[in-house]
Amino acid sequence: MEEKEFLSYHEWGIRVSRLMELIAMTNRTIQVHKEEGDSPLYVKQYEELLEEHTLEPNQLMQVMGLSVQLSALKNVG
Repeated sequence: MEEKEFLSYHEWGIRVSRLMELIAMTNRTIQVHKEEGDSPLYVKQYEELLEEHTLEPNQLMQVMGLSVQLSALKNVG
């Protein structure tokens, strides 16, 4: 594997990792707002943001010939 190709995989991996972190943080933020009884508007905005973020991993995976589907677990606690 050439160094340039390795760096490309490395950069891709970092992007995927950061995106997963962002999705997890957004999901947790939604949970906190719901638990605290905050405005439904806040929750809705974060849910829309989460929906946008969950589309991005598949775009990144397609670059490598892969596919992924993310879905939130309903009964995590």
